[in-house]
Amino acid sequence: MVVRLAHAAPAAARGAVATLLQSLYTGFLFSRSDIVPILGPALSMSLVLAGPTDFTSFMTGLIWTELHLMAFETKNQIVGLDEDKLAKPHRPIPSGRISPESTQILYVCLVLASFIMSARLGLLTPSVIYFVAIVAYNECSLARHWFFKSVLSAIGYVCYSWGMSVCFDHGRPLSSLSMMALVMTGTIFATTGQAQDFRDREGDAAIGRKTLAILLPQAVGRWSLAALLFVWTSVLVWFWVPPMAFSLMLFALAATATCVFVTDYSQESDRRAYWWYNMWLISCHALPLFHRLRGLAL
Repeated sequence: MVVRLAHAAPAAARGAVATLLQSLYTGFLFSRSDIVPILGPALSMSLVLAGPTDFTSFMTGLIWTELHLMAFETKNQIVGLDEDKLAKPHRPIPSGRISPESTQILYVCLVLASFIMSARLGLLTPSVIYFVAIVAYNECSLARHWFFKSVLSAIGYVCYSWGMSVCFDHGRPLSSLSMMALVMTGTIFATTGQAQDFRDREGDAAIGRKTLAILLPQAVGRWSLAALLFVWTSVLVWFWVPPMAFSLMLFALAATATCVFVTDYSQESDRRAYWWYNMWLISCHALPLFHRLRGLAL
């Protein structure tokens, strides 16, 4: 009996570790596609607004943001299951890694964890704004219309950067200039975020979602996006006054994204164009750094 128990203990431990690793990987799969387009810009902006931080504050901000992102992703992928079966079958629910019922339980747990952490950190305001926005986005189906999809997504972007910045800055509230930078960030995404929709045209059309990438003629949608990228680049360069080399890099990234968007209308090409758009967006979020380097407070 003792020998059997001795052999069973390591097996049980290995089983527990394997289950934990599978659960973590499933969680990673929920948000994998949004690590660069969401965490990238939020991380860039937060590090610039908060300045140097310590490891504990950095991890706190990352966990706070990931909890909120995961809450959105789990509910969004329950609501969008039919779309994912067609366009993104690798995601956890359509691939069979987790059931919709279990995902709903996970969603509730993530929402509760987000509010508990926000209450502890003094971040209930961005958390409440965020969850009102994602309920409107998912449960109320406002994301099926391009205008509300853009506005609600922009609110999400602002909240990610808001919470992460406060965590990185050891709980200090944002200054008026930092809030202006976040509002500018939200406005940029509200007016250019349709860049993500060109790669999802088939799935969006299948569920009846009305995005600009579907409603507008392809040439009009793509060239209007290109114009907005260059207009925003010019405005940001004027406002933040970065060095010439950084300004040229921003224009080069906007030009590269434009070139890929307008020369090939395939969804595979649109995925590459969206990557370049995100490189441009992340770089735009770093612009307040030059205000700080000139010795001015953010």
